[in-house]
Amino acid sequence: MRGVVLAGGDFLAADRVVLAVGHSARDTFAMLRDRGVNIEPKPFSVGFRIEHPQSLIDRCRFGAFAGHKLLGAADYKLVHHASNGRSVYSFCMCPGGTVVAATSEPGCVVTNGMSQYSRNERNANAGIVVDVTPADYPGDPLAGIEFQRHWEGLAFAAGGGTYAAPGQLVGDFLAGRPSTAFGTVLPSYRPGVHLTDLSGCLPDYAIAAIREALPAFDRQIKGFAMADAVLTGVETRTSSPIRIRRDEGFQSLNTRGLYPAGEGAGYAGGILSAGVDGIRVAEAVALSLSASPARSPGPC
Repeated sequence: MRGVVLAGGDFLAADRVVLAVGHSARDTFAMLRDRGVNIEPKPFSVGFRIEHPQSLIDRCRFGAFAGHKLLGAADYKLVHHASNGRSVYSFCMCPGGTVVAATSEPGCVVTNGMSQYSRNERNANAGIVVDVTPADYPGDPLAGIEFQRHWEGLAFAAGGGTYAAPGQLVGDFLAGRPSTAFGTVLPSYRPGVHLTDLSGCLPDYAIAAIREALPAFDRQIKGFAMADAVLTGVETRTSSPIRIRRDEGFQSLNTRGLYPAGEGAGYAGGILSAGVDGIRVAEAVALSLSASPARSPGPC
């Protein structure tokens, strides 16, 4: 490392740089690959967001105590191992939250979820996602990004090309028919949800696994597979599709002074784990600057 060139052309000299760019910094990933930094593809997950009335989740989780002010909005964690070998699980569950737009490129639709501190919106939402591995997107180290981009572009088209998200009622999704009207669950995504058939918005193996998982989840949370719960697509940014490999000192394997950190580097899967990884990287940088004998902060 000799320094960093900023977008405006300014140069910051530095022999140690922490790279904490987040898991959607696709232009930075391409630049690093082109400059020879060691990058490898890694697994991540893709799927849809599902919305239910928060009151349904509260009743299933809290029973007679649903609505008690000390309990607040209920959450859940679910996993199902499908017969085709894929794992389906709930991701980033947002009690009393909203489904939000999260694309970073034109002509793509990406969904995410969030809750305000109050957690008092009408719907609960979560990602229902399926694991994918580099075997599903062989080739270049950045092939996972092209895989994401492909399905995000199809979601954009299925939503009508207006950045509305494609959506489908759970009952119709399980029956394999397009949806034409909302039921009791009104989606929270803005700028809007365009009802359609979601089966073309993810790989066939992911669609099959989710169709198998939803009734299984219904056995754990009664009503999870309710006919008019809403699926909104697509959730493709669950974690980074790449890993910038580093050594025991937390530096890039082949670019001395570069410290890949957090989600974008492939070493975290959420806010808390990214924060913890940042602390470990900061400690490693401090040790490298120290005049005392070096000691390893431990393996990654």
